[in-house]
Amino acid sequence: MSWKEVDQGWGDQAKVWASVMEPRWWPEFDALLRATQVGDGSDYLDIACGSGLMLNMASRRGALAHGLDASDRLLSLAKRRTPEADIRHGDMNALPWDDQSFDVATSCRGIWGPNQQAVHEAARVLRPGGCLGLSFFGAGRDGSQIGKAFKAIRRISDHEIDWSQQLGEIGLEGRAEEMCRIAGLEPAERQRVQFDLEGADLDHEVRAWMAAGPAWMAIQERGADEVERSIRQELTDLEEPGIGVRTQVLIEFVVATKPS
Repeated sequence: MSWKEVDQGWGDQAKVWASVMEPRWWPEFDALLRATQVGDGSDYLDIACGSGLMLNMASRRGALAHGLDASDRLLSLAKRRTPEADIRHGDMNALPWDDQSFDVATSCRGIWGPNQQAVHEAARVLRPGGCLGLSFFGAGRDGSQIGKAFKAIRRISDHEIDWSQQLGEIGLEGRAEEMCRIAGLEPAERQRVQFDLEGADLDHEVRAWMAAGPAWMAIQERGADEVERSIRQELTDLEEPGIGVRTQVLIEFVVATKPS
């Protein structure tokens, strides 16, 4: 799938993604913004910014916010959230900004294993002394609670079985760090943030996951009803009476600095 086709999947349920799924990942966004020291006056870029919650959080910290994504429908929501930000539609492998434009760039699960060129581009637009923050799922995702949702999608989608393996390579021990070094950046020690995704009930949780891009691809292969059944079956045992659905998430991230 080329970057021009990303909107087909990720934009299909853009409003649901922005209102139901994305807000629950704020601990990841907060951890990466803190680790990269985004603050007042920072020239900041979020790569694969989606519907722009992290971009908005950076702007509220006083950063001069910029964002890029391949989905027009997600970007329309990002622009509504942070109208003062410079938000553009485009390819993360060819960023539409000049060399040395930013103090900080981030990508939360937007840059994956096959995306070495995107790391090169991020390094290009960083100023000397600036840093790139990359977050991703660790290699042990399949044995975790968050892995249950992906398992539900992969077991009925031939495309996702193959593609998820390629994407997930960034989480292998040392792989993200290697990608940064190849791009001329100096990675610090890998860090982790753990939190729960909280859903009001199983219906809420299923709706959230049905809005994700991988689910869209599975829906094209097997139909919405079968995808919904698979997700519901896999997540049923995460529902706690009187509390809702709580899914444990472990995110890993690397902050890499451009030499001065």
